[in-house]
Amino acid sequence: MASQWFILFVTVCLVRLGCTGPILPLDNQHALDNYYKNTLLDLSIEKPDGWYKMTDDELKSIFQAATGPLLSNNNITSDNVIPLFAFSKYQLGIHIGKFNPNINGVVSKLTDEGMKESECDSFISSHKLLEGTQLTTTNISYCAEVNFDGKTFFSQISHLSVNGMNFTQVQFVRRSKHNYFFTFTMDYDDEISKSELDNTMKSLKFSDE
Repeated sequence: MASQWFILFVTVCLVRLGCTGPILPLDNQHALDNYYKNTLLDLSIEKPDGWYKMTDDELKSIFQAATGPLLSNNNITSDNVIPLFAFSKYQLGIHIGKFNPNINGVVSKLTDEGMKESECDSFISSHKLLEGTQLTTTNISYCAEVNFDGKTFFSQISHLSVNGMNFTQVQFVRRSKHNYFFTFTMDYDDEISKSELDNTMKSLKFSDE
């Protein structure tokens, strides 16, 4: 099950690869059982009922294992992209061989060069870098503008396959003040999980504007 997370976190990281600068580590002391809240970044999001919240240690460990080689090969340090939270339908390691629907969020800090790239351009760059990974892409939607809680995001839907498991991945990206760039990624393989994840994204709130 952890191998699934390795692959999925790589796709998250690829969205911002090469466009970010160092960002201070963020302490997730507000990651409570039923929601995640970060007062420094002015954001909060609710966890689906009955889902598992990855602990800070699990999140950091899996993120480092998943992205370490990728970052190293592209001369990017681990302080460029910081994981914020991850919710999954099942606890890690419980349902071996079964896809684990999930949602996670990361934040990065845009460099001057990264500021020149549009949100939709970041998706194009990431798909080019997916070549040669274990992920197979069967279909990718156009980049679209969406709205949550009055805030503008850009989104793209991808149909992917990894280790014989087919699933849908939806990524939402947003720039905020101080050049922060947020990426929220939800992965699912059934309509019930999709509905739960849609409701979770609707609970996302930013109080920075």
